[in-house]
Amino acid sequence: MQKLQTILFFFCAATFFSACMPHNTATSKTGKVDMFMGVQGNSNGVIGPQLPHGSVNPSPQTPHGSHDGYAPNQPIRGFGQLHVSGTGWGRYGQILLSPQTGFNAGETAHDSPKSNEIATPYYYSVCLNRYRIKVEITPAQHCAAYRFTFPETDSACILLDIAHNIPQHIAPEVDGQFSGNYELQIIDYENAPSIVGFGEYAGGFGSGEAYRVYFAIVLNCELQMKDYKQGYARIFLPDNPQTVDLQISISMKSIENALAFLKEETGGKSFDDIKNAAMQAWENVFNKIAVKGGTDGQQRLFYTVMYHSYLMPHDRTGDHPHWDSDAPHIDDHYCVWDTWRTKYPLMTLLNESFTTRTIASFIDRYEHNGQCMPTFTSSLEWDWKQGGDDVDNIIADAFVKNVPGFDHAKAFELLKHNAFNERSENYRAKGWESEPAERMSCSYTMEYAYNDFCASEAAKIMKDTATENLLMQRSRQWVHLFNPDLESDGFKGFIAPRRQNGEFIAVNPAKKYGSWVEYFYEGNSWVYTLFVPHDFERLIALCGGKEKMIERLIYGFDNQWIDLSNEPGFLAPFIFTHCGRPDLAAKTVNEIRMEKFSLTGGYPGNEDSGAMGAWYVWTSIGLFPNAGQDFYYLLPPAFDDITITRENGAEIHIKTERITPDAQYIQSVRLNGKKIDGFTVKHADIAGGAELIFTLK
Repeated sequence: MQKLQTILFFFCAATFFSACMPHNTATSKTGKVDMFMGVQGNSNGVIGPQLPHGSVNPSPQTPHGSHDGYAPNQPIRGFGQLHVSGTGWGRYGQILLSPQTGFNAGETAHDSPKSNEIATPYYYSVCLNRYRIKVEITPAQHCAAYRFTFPETDSACILLDIAHNIPQHIAPEVDGQFSGNYELQIIDYENAPSIVGFGEYAGGFGSGEAYRVYFAIVLNCELQMKDYKQGYARIFLPDNPQTVDLQISISMKSIENALAFLKEETGGKSFDDIKNAAMQAWENVFNKIAVKGGTDGQQRLFYTVMYHSYLMPHDRTGDHPHWDSDAPHIDDHYCVWDTWRTKYPLMTLLNESFTTRTIASFIDRYEHNGQCMPTFTSSLEWDWKQGGDDVDNIIADAFVKNVPGFDHAKAFELLKHNAFNERSENYRAKGWESEPAERMSCSYTMEYAYNDFCASEAAKIMKDTATENLLMQRSRQWVHLFNPDLESDGFKGFIAPRRQNGEFIAVNPAKKYGSWVEYFYEGNSWVYTLFVPHDFERLIALCGGKEKMIERLIYGFDNQWIDLSNEPGFLAPFIFTHCGRPDLAAKTVNEIRMEKFSLTGGYPGNEDSGAMGAWYVWTSIGLFPNAGQDFYYLLPPAFDDITITRENGAEIHIKTERITPDAQYIQSVRLNGKKIDGFTVKHADIAGGAELIFTLK
């Protein structure tokens, strides 16, 4: 079959420009979501709609749209069906649709200024001013439905660009490419013609191995196709179609799957049917947390970050490109290093079944590949670890919180495999990483130590005492990298690299390192010294005791040596609680919330696949997880009345009482009428339903 970079649908249409009038968004929780948060700035959010954990994320793309493909102040090039949200690097961007009048297939030749742009979780619309075309989009799980309304013209067309992808044409710094390998044909589908095919690509965030994106397209009108040597084809349609409905499905596995998705998800359904179903899917999500109180802006921010918490990873069950399996297939983990800390504990609180499905997906990958790396996409492993073997932490969190529905024996087998095979040989032999045996020796040591603790907790539940004791002992050997003499701004005692002979290497604890470089991954020793979620009391003692740790934390936050622009710092404010100062934990968290999160400014850094959004959700409801352990820290809720409805139907009511109108720190917390001793609560105490009443002073 002739190779092809672009395909042209060419048809006539007649309508009027008034079709580009705004669409009224729902006055509901879904209507509170501001889709522009995280799109503006450097958080790399995606503006287009998507179902919760949907496989496709149809969205506009612009010439210099960076890694998410889109910048609000630029003309629209077209609409791709696959994106990743909130990631530091880009991927995907296929399969591009560009409605036009006249025709130009050049990559940079059909950009259009826009107007009347509307974005909601379930619906996107915009007018392409260059062509006077209104574009509307709504998603299903593997499909996107488009409605194009054209002006009066005899040259209306839609360009289908198979070659286009974000890592090659919009963010080329991540080295993407279209291989030139493709397939295209018209077949009979449900007694109507359907365009089917695939493109093959490589590059972008993740493995450099080639992968394919398969698609199937149906329209609400007849078509004929004729190929041309220029690398594109014209598909002729009836005269004056006026409004054209197009449905496109995406599969990572096969054309057959793409056709099946069309039939199952969009067959016999109108654009509005699909849109209404998508709106209801999101309303069901947002109804899991009902908040009262606060300003309208605060509620909008809350439901917006909650939306981002439900975008990734993508559920591609039944669409695994490398093997057939009945197991769930949860794809596009960017990466577990981010999401284990807040995103997955939130799923465990609200949607246990998604955590269960993810663990089943991990097990399936392990059984087929012999491993399950913490970063993977398009069903390809990527053996570059940002941190440790952090799938362990998600699994252990489910173990200690008694999440039902996954195979504990197989999950524990995966934990043991990682502990005794995937940690580096150097770490397994010594209990810590040394230089120059391993880059990022300090951050690897700290993360591996916590992986070992988490696996030890699971071993305890599985009554494997030998494994429990060995890994618990290994989890405490991070202390070998604690240099009591290393000083920074008057504070002594920091994690530092050591040579094989045990000699410490002199470093500046305040220096922030980049990605996959020496000593630390995307952080400094100020942050990583504090990353011992299982051993805070020991750390506090090594740093000079509670008062000295309080001084260190205050100074570190005030001078930006400790920050939450990356996930290793997420727990740092709660070390105040271990020092007997939950008020300072609350104060620090509130300052971060006010200064680093906003609808206009986005997130402290990349949104990171739901990690940052979930951090904000947790700190809004007065709970915060120490993921991998069975308790939550308590902090003042952001709203006066909160009702959490878990997947099992249990309700957790969180209410706030104030001694004075401006009270902002916890005086006491009552659980089901009984005062809590301390400032934590166990998951088991609220999992079946509970009432938490915060009294603030």
